[in-house]
Amino acid sequence: MSLIDTLRRPEYTGENRCGPCTAVNAAVVVVAAAVAAVRRRSLGLAVFGVGAALVYLRGYVVPGTPGFAPDLVRSLGLEDRFDHVAAGGGDPERRRESDDLVADTDPQELLAAMFRHGVIEEGDGDDDALYLTPAFEDAWREELAALRAASPDDLVEATAEVVPFEAEGERKYGGVSVEGEEGVVWLRPTNATGDVAAVRAMARLDVPESLRAPATTPLRLFTPECPACGGDLEERTVADGCCGGTMGFDDTPTREVLACVDCEADVHVFDDTGDAGDAGDAGDPDDAFDA
Repeated sequence: MSLIDTLRRPEYTGENRCGPCTAVNAAVVVVAAAVAAVRRRSLGLAVFGVGAALVYLRGYVVPGTPGFAPDLVRSLGLEDRFDHVAAGGGDPERRRESDDLVADTDPQELLAAMFRHGVIEEGDGDDDALYLTPAFEDAWREELAALRAASPDDLVEATAEVVPFEAEGERKYGGVSVEGEEGVVWLRPTNATGDVAAVRAMARLDVPESLRAPATTPLRLFTPECPACGGDLEERTVADGCCGGTMGFDDTPTREVLACVDCEADVHVFDDTGDAGDAGDAGDPDDAFDA
């Protein structure tokens, strides 16, 4: 293994690179290089070269960057340039901002409706785990296949139709953004495909329209195949999408996800606060509809 391979941190670069963290660190490298160049031009070039290489290979050079970079970018009014910062901005008093289609619904009412309309069922005999019914699973798979064959603009339009408020959609920040007077929803294409397909499949089973969107988030745990490519799904532990922890290079935050074994798209990120299992019991669908 070469020195470069030792330095490289692919879990914090490429698709996992944090935009605000990279921007802040690039600015720090440029300033440091300029200061060093005042004393000696060659020293400034060396500082710039080493710093740029570390940002490229490892994700950042300043310890603690993830703890302050997003807030710094937001305070400068640049949040619209970065998807995961923009999703946290805005005026929370005016409208709800979310990364799912959830609406306020009694979880017991939701669970009862899923049973009543044949979306989920318990196992046979002593198996009291929850499963998709064959009818709903087949319908969901058919809708997933149809949406995978659709254009990105068709997916945006379909997402705007299923959110629980009047809204218009657009492709934004690499995903699907749906905005209306009552809320803002931003979804990765994978989740948009899965959620819209689930809503359409529930419509086939006559699930009340008011309960379809709220059911999509807990149903992500039951997703029968990768919405993006149709591959198999598995639970795994991955590095956090940002460029590291707040304690330096050796601090590596992780998260539990349900992801595709083929294209590695994340279908669901498990919440370790207890609403869908924790890190030690991340994949228990029985907890999906708990409050």
